[in-house]
Amino acid sequence: MVQHTEGEKWSEPLDPSRPALGRLRHLVRRSPGVRAAATSLRRVAPIKAIMRVRDTMIFAIQCAIAAGLALWIAQDVVGHRQAFFAPIAAVISLGVTGGRRTRRSFELVLGAAVGVGVGDVVIHFIGSGHWQVSVVVLAAILAGTFVDKAGSVAIQSANTAVLIATIIPPGSSGALDRMVDALVGGLLGILVLAIVPNSPLKAARREVSTLISKASLVLDDVAAGVEAGDAEAIHEALTAARGTQTSVNAMLSEADGGSEVVALSPIYWTAKRYSKSMTRILVPVDNVMRNTRVLARRAEVLVGDNLTARPELLALIRGISNELGHLGALYAQGGTRGTRQQTREIPDIVRNLQWLGAQAKIELAEGTGLSGTVVLAQCRSIIVDALQVCGYSRDSAMACLAPTVDAPLLPPELHEE
Repeated sequence: MVQHTEGEKWSEPLDPSRPALGRLRHLVRRSPGVRAAATSLRRVAPIKAIMRVRDTMIFAIQCAIAAGLALWIAQDVVGHRQAFFAPIAAVISLGVTGGRRTRRSFELVLGAAVGVGVGDVVIHFIGSGHWQVSVVVLAAILAGTFVDKAGSVAIQSANTAVLIATIIPPGSSGALDRMVDALVGGLLGILVLAIVPNSPLKAARREVSTLISKASLVLDDVAAGVEAGDAEAIHEALTAARGTQTSVNAMLSEADGGSEVVALSPIYWTAKRYSKSMTRILVPVDNVMRNTRVLARRAEVLVGDNLTARPELLALIRGISNELGHLGALYAQGGTRGTRQQTREIPDIVRNLQWLGAQAKIELAEGTGLSGTVVLAQCRSIIVDALQVCGYSRDSAMACLAPTVDAPLLPPELHEE
């Protein structure tokens, strides 16, 4: 079971020449969970290139298979001699990332087909040249907009029409043939995506790990800043927390796209419950970071008002930081179906979070005014969020908190020994 640490007391003066967070980290020994979170984040940077190559390997195989099959079907099955648009459309359809992948792939393929038709027809009647390209682009965008409301259809239609107008001579094959080739390639690309998928939820797990680990580090920095009375250090931690919206957006996009692949691919149909679990924790993970930002903002005000937080409140913040660190490290590992280590360690994290919830009493904010009360409230909210990430319902998670009123809506389920 993970041990709770209260951190070390300050035993030497702060060096004003060092950056705020740098001088605090020099003085304080971090808890095991926070060190695990820091290690997870550091590990991501040097292996990003390796992960890109590994992930791209599956994508490259998908494109290779789809392009070859698309060309074979268009030439030998459909009977088109110059079926170069079939492999092009196959690669285009596979190049879409993020959520609603099937829909967006279809949009790009539809746009390519419309662009081929418009480019062939317009250039056939008016010839090629500078002003003819302008006419082709105008006609392709209007046609793409008429066919579908998605803006990507119109843009892809214009791109493909320009290709027809400037590089590929019209008349070498019929416009209808090229449109059919584009549709064949695009649909085949979607089929290959289902048959040869990448691990669909692995990228989403990495983004979840990044957010939870960053929240752990921010909370640890906030606790150190409050204890040292260093508002500048807390502000730096708050700035780091505010810079996580890109990770939040990436997490939502990767999870959405991964869930779509799970639903599409027969290989991952047995992983649907993991997809549902990932979808369920997205809001709590987002809330962990949102509540961490609010906590850091109020902690900065608390220090600015020259208020001193109780040691028990600092221990609570550090305890939450420790558990988030361990939780983030778990999500940094494994693919769509998680890991055995996650199954073993989640119960320990849950018990520790329950214990922290029982310690989060209203008395911890005494003497710290509104800011201290808000910091305590955010600690309680983060505990609830973290328990939901671990699989609890919101009601069960809230029942782990120490009551702050005589008759709480959800009576506590965990009593002090």
